[in-house]
Amino acid sequence: MSFLKWHKKQVEKNLNMFGLSNYQGLWVSFIKGLIFGAIIMWFVSCNEQVVVKKAPTTETKITSELQSDYSIGVKGNCGMCKSTIEKAVKSLDFVENAEWGIKTKILDVEFIDSVNFDLQALNSAINQSGYETMNTTADQTAYDALPMCCKYDRNMVVYGPKFD
Repeated sequence: MSFLKWHKKQVEKNLNMFGLSNYQGLWVSFIKGLIFGAIIMWFVSCNEQVVVKKAPTTETKITSELQSDYSIGVKGNCGMCKSTIEKAVKSLDFVENAEWGIKTKILDVEFIDSVNFDLQALNSAINQSGYETMNTTADQTAYDALPMCCKYDRNMVVYGPKFD
C-alpha cells in the first residue's frame, strides 16, 4: 500500500470518527497549518531582544557627551548589531567603554588614556565584525556571516567621525 493511499484512508477514518464533512476537514487542516507555521516562526526567528531605555534628561545627555572621547557613525539595525559592535570595540586594549545607539547609529567610545589610542585599530575592529562606517568598508566575509536581521543597507547614511 502506498503512502498516499494509506494517508487518504487515515483521513477518511478520522473524518468519520469525528463526524466531519470533507469541507470541515479542510478547514481543520488549514487551521492546523497556521498553528504549526506560527510555532515554527516562533522558534526560528531571532531571539535577541531590543532593550528600550528611558530617554535621558538633558542634563544627563550633556554629561554622557562630555564622557565620550570619540563618536563615529556605524551602520547597523538591531540589538544583535549593538551587541556585536560594542563587543568588538570593547575588546581593544585602549577602550574603556563603548555604546552604540540603535536609533542614532552613533558609537560613543571612551578611551582608557585620551592620549594613547589607535583610530586605525578601532575602525579595523568595527570592519572585522562585519559593520562599516561612512569612511570604511566592512570585511565582506564578516558581513556575509551576519544574521539576516543584521544585514544593514550598505547605502545607509551615518554621521562621520567627530573628535572631541
